[in-house]
This record gives sequence, structure tokens and C-alpha cells, in this order.
Amino acid sequence: MGVLPGHVATIAELKPGVLSVHEGNNVNKYFVSSGFAFIHANSYADIIAVEAVPVDQIDSAAVQKGLADFSQKLNTATTDLEKAEAQIGIDVHSALNAAITG
Repeated sequence: MGVLPGHVATIAELKPGVLSVHEGNNVNKYFVSSGFAFIHANSYADIIAVEAVPVDQIDSAAVQKGLADFSQKLNTATTDLEKAEAQIGIDVHSALNAAITG
């Protein structure tokens, strides 16, 4: 989703993924785990994120380990809560992996 001049006011849920912030010619990319975007009628946006990490600071090895750990937890989960927690971990780590691999 892009925000250009004249954008209609919007509230949107953020799912795990990359948020690009354009300031002049500079583009900074952040991984956000979840949150909300509030786009105002004047085309300004407020981002409320649970976590935001610069993409270039993400540790690829830690992402792979986390993905493997949560996959194992999903395979051994016995309750709906354990399954849900493991699936959320897989979703976030999969999005992290996509963020660093482009």
C-alpha cells in the first residue's frame, strides 16, 4: 500500500512484512511484526507497530533457527493454544525470511 498526495483517509491493519519509509531520495526499510497504519486526509501517515526493526539489522541465522524451532513446536503441539502460538511464530519468521531475501 502506498500513500501519495490526496490519499483518502484510511485505517489499515499491518501484517508481518516490510514497511518502506521514503524521505526525499532516501528509503529506509523496516520489518514490522504487526500494527496499524492511520492515513490522514492530508496524506500523512501514523504507524503504530508492535515491533519495528531495520531490515539490514535482521540476523539471517536467527531467523532460520526461529523458523525451524517454531516448525518443530507446531509438529509437537497438542493443544489449540500451542498450535496457534507455533503458527504465529512460523508466520512471523517466514515474513522475516522474505524481508531479508528480497
